[in-house]
Amino acid sequence: MIIKPITKEAHKDWSYVGLSNYMHTKNDAIVPIVIAEISHLVTTNPIAFVEQNGMYSMYSLQSIMPNQNYMIDSQGTWLNNYIPARYRSLPFVFAVDNNSKQNNEKILCYIEDLGCVANKFTNKSTKIFSNGDKLSEEMEKVFSFLQNIENNEAITKKALLSIQELDLFEDWKISLKLADGEKEMNGLKKVDFEKVKKLTSSQLEMLNKTGGLDICYASYFSITNLDKLRDLMISKVNEIKGKQKTKSIRDKTIEMQQLEKKQEMDNLVKDLLLED
Repeated sequence: MIIKPITKEAHKDWSYVGLSNYMHTKNDAIVPIVIAEISHLVTTNPIAFVEQNGMYSMYSLQSIMPNQNYMIDSQGTWLNNYIPARYRSLPFVFAVDNNSKQNNEKILCYIEDLGCVANKFTNKSTKIFSNGDKLSEEMEKVFSFLQNIENNEAITKKALLSIQELDLFEDWKISLKLADGEKEMNGLKKVDFEKVKKLTSSQLEMLNKTGGLDICYASYFSITNLDKLRDLMISKVNEIKGKQKTKSIRDKTIEMQQLEKKQEMDNLVKDLLLED
């Protein structure tokens, strides 16, 4: 995706519209989440973790198959009760400014591919800037929302670090047996709750102060949501099979018609040859 920074000079007269659908998330089997979201997701999605370069991040599991998102339908409509914050902020994001002297400085940007930010729209849109130099009231709310995500991300990292320091993460391989073989979701981690039970009172206190204990319990209870994902997968497979079955009948009819036309053409050619 192409991410572009928003500036007063370039976008003073620009505006934006909301997402019309979430089709761009169709391949997202997981989505990053922060600690403020776990209370919403504990009853809807399994909470998983991914380790990269020695650091852990927290995710909502949206599928038990790689590169698939069961939270949307074929039109990109969100089906679940809760939409993760990372999606709700779109098309706007905070991203690192490569031109800044401070390497970690993040600025307000937008994702160009989503087609939600432009100089002109035929439909009703919302201005990014008011009076050309200040963010509009609506855009200020978006900016504040992104700041909240960023601040909560820092809190989440500290909580995950406290879990990591106590060596509470373990590998989590999710496998599913299908007609065409076994499918796996690899690279995921979960909390080893048996280890949590054996923690000392001082360790539990430290984990509680960072918010790590909340994450441990939420992730543990969220695992039961795997059944919901399996049910969604089965319903989607049945839906696809139904469409394929309908399509195959149509295809057979077309094939028969094409075959009949071919036979008629072959007979015509034979007759012409015989006449010669």
